[in-house]
Amino acid sequence: MKTINIIGAGLIGQERLKAVAKLQKCGLGVRVGWVHDPFHPRLRELAAEHRFQIEPNVDHFLSRPADLVVVACPHDVATEQTCRALEAGHLVLLEKPMGRNFSETAQIAEAAKKGRGLFVGLNYRFMPGVSALVADWREQRFGVPISLRMEIGHGGKPGDEKTWKLDPVRCGGGALLDPGIHLLDICCLLTGIQPRIMAMASWRGFWKTGIEEDVQIMLQSGNVNVSIEVSVVRWRSHFEIFALGTEGYGQVTGRGRSYGRQYYRRGCRWGWQTAADQAASEEQLVDDACEDSFADELAACLQLTNSSLVPPATLNEGLAVMQLYQSLKDRV
Repeated sequence: MKTINIIGAGLIGQERLKAVAKLQKCGLGVRVGWVHDPFHPRLRELAAEHRFQIEPNVDHFLSRPADLVVVACPHDVATEQTCRALEAGHLVLLEKPMGRNFSETAQIAEAAKKGRGLFVGLNYRFMPGVSALVADWREQRFGVPISLRMEIGHGGKPGDEKTWKLDPVRCGGGALLDPGIHLLDICCLLTGIQPRIMAMASWRGFWKTGIEEDVQIMLQSGNVNVSIEVSVVRWRSHFEIFALGTEGYGQVTGRGRSYGRQYYRRGCRWGWQTAADQAASEEQLVDDACEDSFADELAACLQLTNSSLVPPATLNEGLAVMQLYQSLKDRV
């Protein structure tokens, strides 16, 4: 039986609790042992629902045995808690990002030398359409790579400016960091090298908290052109990846919930020649509610299954993504 202990029972911490419940329903031997969150008003209710024990003292929490410690805190406290968990000798899954800036990333990397290992919670790579596209790209199913286009936009809601997510200090950045870090990870995952920054532009002025709210980026990774657009003022939740090669293309749309179901479609060059039209020539390989990425990522971290098309993000991958982020952030 694998034991997962969690620091932070907010939105993402609760996603991890639900993920463990899903793994249990699949017959996998995993449980939540202890949770530390001195501020959550419903912690006892969550403990009764998910059958974990509460540990209000962080030192005592870190002394508890665990196969994996998940750090699911706001960004401004995540670095300290991650370093403490690593220095206590734990294997850690840190919810993205790996620090608010590269200075904090370096602190975490240094602390990781004392732990059993570090994964970075970049769960988009475990979404079924994304992982299928990554596999096709790596197998050169699209031919010689030409370009990648990736977009994500949060619809948002009134009052978001009062949350830590749009606070430049507590969050550490704006759209480029969250949700943009996911697309930077996918870029590095697909191309395998640190891209060159060709151009970028940013806009701010709606929420007026000091963060960048809408960002467009042009990168070049080897011979692959990459365009990335991230926004927290999109008003309509949106997610799309379009991968293009000399022999065909792959398109992922949606990421569940307000973004709609996730679809992955694959097509070949001039497919209309052997079908009624281009759309009819495409294969639809994924049609999914996209609710299992957190569970699949946990299973991969604990090596509970061998079915994942992609591995969890490692320390070195987290370093590469944050290096790219910092280079872009310095230009915002």
